[in-house]
Amino acid sequence: MKNQIYISKVFITIILSLTSELIFSQTFEKDTELASSYYTKGMELKNRLISDSADYYLKKAAEIFNKYEDWENYLIINNERASVLLQLGKTDDAINFLNQQISLATEKFGESNEYLAALYNNLGLGFFFKGKMDNALEIYDKSLAIRIAMGDKESIFASNLFNDMGNAYTEKGEFDLALDYYQKALDIRKKLLGETNPETAISYNNIGIIYREQAQYDKAIEYHQKAIEIQRLIFGEDYPELANGYQGIGNAYKDQGEMDQAMQYYQKAYSIRKKAYTENHPLVAKDLINIAIVYAEKGESDNAMNYFQQALSIQKQTLGDNHPDLAMTYNNLGNLYNKDGQFDLALAFYLSALDIKKTTVGLDHPEIADYYTNIGNIYLSKGQYDQSLDYQQKALDIKVRFYGQKHPAVVLPYLNIGNVYYQQGDYNQALIYYQKSLASNVKNFNPEPTNIYLNPTISNYYNAQDLLRSLRGKAKALAGKFKTDELESDLLNAYLTYQKCDTTLKNIRKTTISKSDKIELGKISADIYDEAIDICFKLNQLEKDKVGDKYLKEGFYFSEKNKAGVLLEALAGSEASKFAGIPENLIEMEKSLKNQISFYEKKLAETYDEQTEQPLRDGLFKVNREYNKLIDDFEKKYPKYYEMKYGQEKLTVEMLQSVLDNKSAIRTYFVGDSLISIFTITKDKIVMEKSIKIEGFDLQIYGFRKLITSNTQTDLKDYISNAYKYYQTLFPNPLPDNINQLVIIPDGNLGLIPFEALFTEPYTGKIINFDQYPYLIKKYNISYNYSTDLFFKQLKKQKETKWANEQWVGIAPVFSGSQNLIINDNEISPLPGTEIEISTIQKKMEENGILAKTALFSEASEELMKSAELKNYKYIHIATHGFVNSEKPELSGIVLSQNKAGNNDGVLYTGEIYNLEINADLVVLSACETGLGKVSKGEGIIGLTRSLLYAGTNNIMVSLWKVADLSTSELMINFYSELLANEKNGNISFLYSNSLHTAKLKMIESKQFGHPFFWSPFILIGQ
Repeated sequence: MKNQIYISKVFITIILSLTSELIFSQTFEKDTELASSYYTKGMELKNRLISDSADYYLKKAAEIFNKYEDWENYLIINNERASVLLQLGKTDDAINFLNQQISLATEKFGESNEYLAALYNNLGLGFFFKGKMDNALEIYDKSLAIRIAMGDKESIFASNLFNDMGNAYTEKGEFDLALDYYQKALDIRKKLLGETNPETAISYNNIGIIYREQAQYDKAIEYHQKAIEIQRLIFGEDYPELANGYQGIGNAYKDQGEMDQAMQYYQKAYSIRKKAYTENHPLVAKDLINIAIVYAEKGESDNAMNYFQQALSIQKQTLGDNHPDLAMTYNNLGNLYNKDGQFDLALAFYLSALDIKKTTVGLDHPEIADYYTNIGNIYLSKGQYDQSLDYQQKALDIKVRFYGQKHPAVVLPYLNIGNVYYQQGDYNQALIYYQKSLASNVKNFNPEPTNIYLNPTISNYYNAQDLLRSLRGKAKALAGKFKTDELESDLLNAYLTYQKCDTTLKNIRKTTISKSDKIELGKISADIYDEAIDICFKLNQLEKDKVGDKYLKEGFYFSEKNKAGVLLEALAGSEASKFAGIPENLIEMEKSLKNQISFYEKKLAETYDEQTEQPLRDGLFKVNREYNKLIDDFEKKYPKYYEMKYGQEKLTVEMLQSVLDNKSAIRTYFVGDSLISIFTITKDKIVMEKSIKIEGFDLQIYGFRKLITSNTQTDLKDYISNAYKYYQTLFPNPLPDNINQLVIIPDGNLGLIPFEALFTEPYTGKIINFDQYPYLIKKYNISYNYSTDLFFKQLKKQKETKWANEQWVGIAPVFSGSQNLIINDNEISPLPGTEIEISTIQKKMEENGILAKTALFSEASEELMKSAELKNYKYIHIATHGFVNSEKPELSGIVLSQNKAGNNDGVLYTGEIYNLEINADLVVLSACETGLGKVSKGEGIIGLTRSLLYAGTNNIMVSLWKVADLSTSELMINFYSELLANEKNGNISFLYSNSLHTAKLKMIESKQFGHPFFWSPFILIGQ
């Protein structure tokens, strides 16, 4: 089964109205005592899923009762033995054994007795596990009829029967009926056992499963949470069945594509079961599989394979080679190999899974359809379209028979068939099937399949992720159809369908909780927006005379929609919490929880062994739940918070043009699969260009970075040729002559290079004449940003922010006498130039009437950085060592003095910076590599810069590589000299980038620091 339906306390326990105690006669003497001990031991082993040993002891107990012809106890024990066979996956053996017991019960006690009812209940389970739901329901009805005839309408036994019937209807896909029976079971349990009872919790978990199947994920999570709260109240935090609820919540998040959230809950379930059972337990293996699936979805193949192998080893050891659970593991391993492009290996695992599964459930079962789907996808990847279509059609036929046309389970089969036709170039057929997949998903959307242009309203759908896949498939097929038929209507409808994709992405982003899941969503949406931009480019060529720049502006919207989305939302949430009327104590609680989350995330990033990780994961899990609940309360109880966080005004081209002067241009890049889209916005115009993305572009950008920093003759020659080559790629057409100020919005790895170091023309002069190089900086002042949205918001905030006086603070630990200091594997060398740098700048500030303070040596502490004092300064200048961990941004940090007062460690890590309160207009990080971080498609560079923006900084100066102490000091001193001169003369437009621009030109003109290594790494994020 794809879902774990909660049948009992552990796996399968039939709760008899007789009670779980055996009925012993006083005459059995020692044998009955022995039988009792065998029974007790067998049940203990059964509940721990040590099935073979359990059967051994139960069989010995049954033999004693058979000897004394005690048929009551004999039947009770054999019913439990049948449960053990079901545990072992020996379904046919269990059914045959139960039929023998049913004959015996009928012979000894007649056609209507409690033993017979219990045996029928178990027999129904046998057919349930074989996938024969109608047979199971027929037998459940027999069991229920016997109990009703005995006067039992509201017993625990009846509630269990209703629960089992709900399980069967769940598997049939008749979710309304399933919900009805689960509710009946719940009502009885609440009435007889009360709200806080383990069996009541099981009912809540099963109802949670139904809501997940109906794609009502919030309700699913709510009901699983109810079950968890009951079990935790009764049994505490380590109760094994809590894992079921946590797993259910993990499943709901996984279905929504929120893999980080799913992982947290799967890890929690794993932690509980591993502690409750043993590491070599079948249920622990299932947890390992869930964790592996998430790793596979996140693209972490090595981690996924490690967990799959652990699970497979446990299953083979405890369940044997042909247990149905192995089919699930083989299937998931097939998925992993499929993702890695190892199609033949994937196919082998899918076929092995199919062989095992069909012996259990036959060939006409929804799970068999899932295997057919996977096999069909392999054939599609191999270009074997007929075979693929055959398997996808088989899968669709089974799903439609089970679920009907209007059901989330049939969305993917229709979508997969559409994909096959799309790959074949049969766009009309593809569109029909994409339309059918949409109709299956959206409840009030019922078009004729041939009405390919009709789109649904993006509401009242089952699954948002599947909806997005169907819409994207449809849009691509319409674009493909345009290429063959050249009908402009197809292109226009592709554009309209991409708009629907955008609306769906908005909905998904709004309900996605964790930051990392939002970032992963950005990677998916980047491909969709790339396709949408291309459609807008083509429509602009066709429609420009009719609609002007409409489609250029729409293309720009798609280009910017995916940039820094997580950062912008976080900034909006931070701003909303200040102005939405939320009580101060709750704001403080939010801050405290964020600090705790940062602490756990950093500790986990530093940890590599599972034993140390687990308590940290448990701690992070708990704090995350508290934080998520707090934010959920903010959104529900404070409407202004929700409105400010999600109701952001759409930024238009006209709004951007309103803040530009005639000499300024915004140039935003979108690096697609094969093309680079470039939008340039000036005061009165928007232009879109396309540039071919050369093969291996991302790796070549890394290579270009290295060339800029090298001083060998060979590398300098390569730098000279590449600097012009990349200019031609990134500036395919000249800008208007009046432009001298550029705001660059890079994308992906473009954020790792300084555009200033590009060449605007070929250079044939002497290599050592660095001042003669035709750098781009000689034509333009340049600043950078993560998105045009952020640029616009920063300008607005800058105008609104007032400082009582223009205070400057310079912070430099200097590290004199620290030759042997090592922090996070980074050697912390003395920086004597920073003392001169800070002191010189302080003097310049004071000469110009600006209040200035310095914190040198031990005063340049982490405690100072975390203090409320920092909010007072307009300018914050930090001259020190920095280090970046591109794989784990949590471990990036700024090194401060080793004065570790206030429980600080002397390093200000990224997570800690997020929680600072800074009101500065400019923060200068005069330190190494502070502009680097983890490059995430769509979101940009994730590192120190983003954390400072979130903390409240308007503009930031950072470096892109390790820089020399002396040259950095000279650049910084020159920068502030220019800044003060420009302010004095009233040259405040793009004040910081103009000042940095002039300071860099001075270094280029000097003989000592003319090499781009010295001046180009420092870039300005802002204006």
